[in-house]
Amino acid sequence: MRFAFTLIELLVVMVILVVVMGMVIPEGSKMLNGFEKNINKVKLKQKVSKLQSESFLDVKEQNVTVFGLYYFISTKGVITKYEKSDDNN
Repeated sequence: MRFAFTLIELLVVMVILVVVMGMVIPEGSKMLNGFEKNINKVKLKQKVSKLQSESFLDVKEQNVTVFGLYYFISTKGVITKYEKSDDNN
């Protein structure tokens, strides 16, 4: 009658765990990066939406930079994305 694991059995289990973790951890990292990108998109949409409603209620036009993207918001709340041009030549 045996009550303990042998050293070989423990080593085999540890090797299996290492192999499984080696496959799972990179995929989890990719998944977290995807979540982070989605969170940034949601924050961008929320911020632009807030500025859109403020622009409409205050009846004023706004040029806004959010996360490096440039937007023009008209007095009617219309959002236009544009490229920043360097006319310093």
